Amino acid sequence: MELNRQMPEIDDQTLNDLFAKVKQKYGYDFSRYRREMVKRRLFKRLLNSEVEDYHNYIKLLERDAQEFKRLIEDLTIKVSYFFRDPFVFEFLAYVVIPELIKTKKRNNDQIIRIWSAGCAYGEEIYSVAILLLDYFERKKMNIQEYEIFLFGTDIDESALEKAQKGVYPEESVLEVKKRFLDKYFVYKNGLYYLRDEVKRMVTFCQHDVISSKQITPPSGVICNYDLILCRNLLIYFDISLQKQILLNLYHALNPGGYLVLGEAESLFGELELLFDCLNIKTKVYQKRG
Repeated sequence: MELNRQMPEIDDQTLNDLFAKVKQKYGYDFSRYRREMVKRRLFKRLLNSEVEDYHNYIKLLERDAQEFKRLIEDLTIKVSYFFRDPFVFEFLAYVVIPELIKTKKRNNDQIIRIWSAGCAYGEEIYSVAILLLDYFERKKMNIQEYEIFLFGTDIDESALEKAQKGVYPEESVLEVKKRFLDKYFVYKNGLYYLRDEVKRMVTFCQHDVISSKQITPPSGVICNYDLILCRNLLIYFDISLQKQILLNLYHALNPGGYLVLGEAESLFGELELLFDCLNIKTKVYQKRG
C-alpha cells in the first residue's frame, strides 16, 4: 500500500455513480453523508484495493462482492466500547432510569422500550441492559414485573452478527466497573463473554436510520420508545438529514421520553423547542409534552 500517496480528486458524477451502485445493490443511501468524510474513506479503500483511480475502483465493485462489503464497513466505521463516556452512563443510571421507572409506576405502565441507533457491535445497548439489571437489583425490585424491550440497530449485518454473539476483546471492557465485569461477563482465552441474562434482553436488527420507509426498528413494530440513544451517528450526515433524523426520533419517543446524543452533537433550530436539555455535558434531552 502506498502510504504517502496523495488523495486523488473525485468528481461529483463519479461519486454519484458510486452512491447509485451501493444503493442499488444494498439499499443504503450514502449520498447525503458528509462528502469529505466519504472521500477520505473511499481513498482508504482505493489504497487497500490497489487500484489506480475511482473509475477502476467502481469496476472492482462490480465484480467483487467482498469489496462491496468492505466499503460498507469503512463507510460505517465503528468506534464503540462498553460504557463509552462513563459520565453519560452514570447520568443514565442515577437520573434517567430512576425517573423512568418512577413514571412507569405512577402510570401503572409495565412496558419499557429502549433503542440504540447505530449500535455497532452492541456495547452501548448491552451497557444499558446491565444498568437496568443493576437498578432492579439495587432497589430489590422484581424485573420480571416489567416487559423490557431493548433494540440495537445498525446497517452493517456483520456488526450485528458480532453483537449477537456477545464476545469482546479486553479493550472493549476497559470502562466496565469491576463489579459489573465479575457479575455479567465470563473471561476465557483472552476474551470476555457476556452472560446470557444480559444477551437475552436485547434484540438486534438491521435498520438504516435515514430510511424514509421505516423510521424505527422493524422488530419494534411500533414507536413509543422511552429512551433512544443516537450517539456519534448524526456527525456523518448533512444538516438537513440530521434534522430529518431528529424529527423521526422525536416522533418515536413517548411524551417525556429521553434522547441521548453524542458529545459533538446537539439539537438546533426549532428542534430545541421540542426537548428540554437535562444535562448539556451528557447531551441527554427529554421530550416535552
